[in-house]
Amino acid sequence: MTLNRTLFHRPAPTLAAALVTASASIGLALPAHAAGTASITGTVLETGRVIAPGIDVSLYRSSGEFVAATVTDSQAGAYAFTGLDAGSYVLWFENQNEAVSEWYANQPDQASATPIALADGATRVADAYLTQVSENLVAPTVSGTAAVGSTLTATRGTWFPTTAVEFRYQWLRGGVPVDGATLASYTLRDADSGSRMSVEVIAVHQGATESALSAQTAVVTGGQPPVSAITNTTPPTVTGTTSVGSVLTASPGTWSPADATVTLEWLRGSTVVGTGPGYTSTSADVGATLRVRASATKSGWTGATATSAPFGPVVASNPPQVSAPTSTAAPRISGTPRVGDVLVADTGSWSGAPTGFGYQWTRGGAPIPGATQPRLALTPADAGAAIGVVVTASNAGGATSTTSAPAGPVSRAASTLAVSAKGGKRRLTLTLALTSAGARGGLVVVKVKVGGRTVTRTLASPDGLRSLKLRGLRPGRAKVTVRYSGDASTVEAQWVKRVRVR
Repeated sequence: MTLNRTLFHRPAPTLAAALVTASASIGLALPAHAAGTASITGTVLETGRVIAPGIDVSLYRSSGEFVAATVTDSQAGAYAFTGLDAGSYVLWFENQNEAVSEWYANQPDQASATPIALADGATRVADAYLTQVSENLVAPTVSGTAAVGSTLTATRGTWFPTTAVEFRYQWLRGGVPVDGATLASYTLRDADSGSRMSVEVIAVHQGATESALSAQTAVVTGGQPPVSAITNTTPPTVTGTTSVGSVLTASPGTWSPADATVTLEWLRGSTVVGTGPGYTSTSADVGATLRVRASATKSGWTGATATSAPFGPVVASNPPQVSAPTSTAAPRISGTPRVGDVLVADTGSWSGAPTGFGYQWTRGGAPIPGATQPRLALTPADAGAAIGVVVTASNAGGATSTTSAPAGPVSRAASTLAVSAKGGKRRLTLTLALTSAGARGGLVVVKVKVGGRTVTRTLASPDGLRSLKLRGLRPGRAKVTVRYSGDASTVEAQWVKRVRVR
């Protein structure tokens, strides 16, 4: 049995559950259960179906009497209540960091919780799934006739909960998504003939998703099955020298299927000047570029063409020699070397009349993949490293590269903590948001001093908004300190405020 509750449908626990949470917050002993011979065990997963360590699990008798509390372990997300007397019990699961909770099994309150009946010596397994989105309880279905021209209609199945959850649809042909088929209905077309159709329903809330897939339909009948098309996997190429009178050779490239028949044409502009795999350049080609066009055909298949990259221009014999560019001043980097900022490189100075420039940014002397433009936006991966740029100048005579002086090391990005704090009756509710161009790793420590006691909570750095509730506090004017420790790419931040706890 899997369970789920979301942040926007979190139930209010009973008084006994509130006392258990308060006791855990301030370190008081929990009541012990009787030394019987029965047990209840289980595993708790969370959004994405990964193990959920540190989840609060509370056990009650069905009559409402609190029995015991525990937390799931860090390796398997497992919990266990042993030494139980025979009887009827209910369970409550809560993830305080994500504000997600529910009663077993998939119930919003204690009164509707599913009871677990135990006999002496019995062991019952009660697994839980605490998702922040919505859980599919009954799979989607597809209705309609599986024939070209007919319309299939999807029902999303049963999900819990559904408040503030957006449901999307994706139709699949033979298990492969159909482009643009994202409505609750789908009209079958020729391309579907001979395939089985299904629909995937996706539940979305605040960027998190859960999905469920329907069963496939019968094989779609009617229509005209699609004709397969020949595809070019490697374009044709031209080899040889650019001097007029040279013999050039064309490769047809590679095609799918491999047994397609390929013919070759030589082009000067749009004019066909030859056919076949070989061509000897003429004086009419001087100053022009040549290309090879390959055409592939096969019976029962749709044909295809592909064209080589331009070759040339063809030059007269003994053309004047051009020397590659020479660097006269190294390129320079401008901008602030800090995560989130942008560095800009100039080309430096060159002799030899360059006709083009290329850029390659480096981090600690090693090339940064994909960083080949004059501007570089600094990322968390750049923190602490020296950044350089290699500029390559080229002309008809060749290419030459030179390297700038390094900029950096790159400093960490600034960070800002935005916190709202609201006091209540013996409790405090915090909403935290951390903004930074850095990676935002590290920890956030929340410290509350009130009534002569200090309560501390340590959280992973929030990605978006994060809510935290502290219960069992003493009344008074609480000093709330929230401190982000920072990481290798982000500086620390702190927020302090006094809030009244009733």
